[in-house]
Amino acid sequence: MSFSYRSIVMLLSVIIFASLLKLAFFAVPKDNTAPMLNAQEVRQDLYALLDQIEQHSAFYALTPDKASPQLKYMASLIVEQYQDMTPNDRFAAEITKLLNSLKDPGAQVHDFDDQSGDLPLTLRPLNDQWLALDSSNSPINNDFPFVTHIDGLPMSKWVAASQAYLPEPAKQSQEMQLPWLKKLNLLREDLGLSIKPYVLITLINDDLQTQQVTLALPSHQPQAQLAASNQEDKTQDMSVLEFINQLSQFERSEFQDVPHQLETVNNTTVKLKISDLYAFELNRDLQQELLKGMTHPLLIIDLRDASGFSPKLLTLLSRYQDADLNNTLAPNVMGFAHYRRSPELRNDYLQPLNFKPLDTLEYSVPRLKSLTRNLPSVDEDKFSPWYIRTKPAVTPEGRNRLALLVSPKCRQECEWIAYRTKSWSRANLIGEKTSGDFARQYHFKLPNSGLDIRFSSSLTYDAQGKLLSGAGTEPDIWLPQNSDIQWQGLVSLVRSAKPKTQLIQTSQPTKLAQAKLN
Repeated sequence: MSFSYRSIVMLLSVIIFASLLKLAFFAVPKDNTAPMLNAQEVRQDLYALLDQIEQHSAFYALTPDKASPQLKYMASLIVEQYQDMTPNDRFAAEITKLLNSLKDPGAQVHDFDDQSGDLPLTLRPLNDQWLALDSSNSPINNDFPFVTHIDGLPMSKWVAASQAYLPEPAKQSQEMQLPWLKKLNLLREDLGLSIKPYVLITLINDDLQTQQVTLALPSHQPQAQLAASNQEDKTQDMSVLEFINQLSQFERSEFQDVPHQLETVNNTTVKLKISDLYAFELNRDLQQELLKGMTHPLLIIDLRDASGFSPKLLTLLSRYQDADLNNTLAPNVMGFAHYRRSPELRNDYLQPLNFKPLDTLEYSVPRLKSLTRNLPSVDEDKFSPWYIRTKPAVTPEGRNRLALLVSPKCRQECEWIAYRTKSWSRANLIGEKTSGDFARQYHFKLPNSGLDIRFSSSLTYDAQGKLLSGAGTEPDIWLPQNSDIQWQGLVSLVRSAKPKTQLIQTSQPTKLAQAKLN
């Protein structure tokens, strides 16, 4: 049987097209991260990590002579310890500890499935003790409500082990400690304990009587994982028509209704929660809620989870600031910043953070030199020129008061809000110390583990040239963030606080008694 020239060409075209489709299938990267890593893959990922840190980390560039040998030493310990197959979640934990040596509050590890056994109870600090609560936040034993030991080790040992996974500014934060205290098997390995399907809890009461309880650990269900995998396969097999239909119904989160509304605490006080500063800038209704709240004698704003770089909220809140009687060279300067030089970064890299080049001020050369005389000298090969941020051009008004709830999760522009309002006489910061995370982040994926690594690529300074990044802002009134707030008690404490001018002279924040909140 003979084939015509046209049929041969058609047959070859079909074969080539089918081959291209097969190659495209193999070329598409898999989203699933490797569950286990061999020794070579661990070394390759560590090499890639150190290389990226040296090129792009702003905190590394501050003290490279000190940071470089420390990072290499920690990486060598990881390589030496994990010579066999290493679970991806265990490797992610080791990378977290390595990044924390940079003292960078923006350093984070994402995209890994934590398979370690979790503690089957909820811990809540109360003064110097730890409450043991169930899933409904009730004591697991009403007669013995406090935990003293886990697996025979005192709670202080577990707290110290959990702090290794936290950056320097957050090590004393109870809110930041709790997720890591929950990772029982991870901390067991760090403390040299054996992995068991149960945990031994030692409880105590006010009369110092103790009781031991054995609790089973929640097990990971293979069936559930298989069902999730099957569901993912179904999603991947979705037809193009169904996909387009879903896209047509998709709404961007910033345009959805923000659930936070103004709430009344008493006749003179209202409260408002703001988490997404970008969404706040786009939501006129929420802005009106804020302006309405500012007419009350006391406005409480919950910023404990706030992030984003929009300056809109700080601009509106600047009505609470004091009249600036400081006749310095540049009283409108809020701070300075620079970023880690990189070939792929443009000179407008800090513009989303509301910074602008110094030359946009149109100052004379002598005045610019005087303005920047307190800034530290830097390696120009590693850092960009200085950028400046000015204060919002807002006139102070009214005599109302402001209270802001903050925590280590108050990041980016929220850090500026905490820093600026700290010095205002009509404002009080309540909560835990912020982490000092002002920066833009550089992020990348490790080649073998697929971990998403992020760290700060810029540094922020105040108007006097003092480094703000990583420092954090102390609250005026300290309040653990895992407690349920009794708002009326909080209002009473704010109203009885000393005048702000007296608080500035002391370095210790006012302590808030736990009994007044619960």
